[in-house]
Amino acid sequence: MVEIALGSTELQAAAVGLVTGVIYTAVRAPIPAPNVLGGIFAIFGTFAGFVLVAAMRGQLLFG
Repeated sequence: MVEIALGSTELQAAAVGLVTGVIYTAVRAPIPAPNVLGGIFAIFGTFAGFVLVAAMRGQLLFG
């Protein structure tokens, strides 16, 4: 089974990502992530495909 949940780990990861983005931008360094919208959508699409297949197999739980 695949469980998808929005808990403290996910919120902490989002906060760390936000702080990292602010720091890198403040010092004018290249961000350590795709800096184009296409790259962001590719990451999202990969996750969405994973979720879709898990749902089709009946292995998806939301918690």
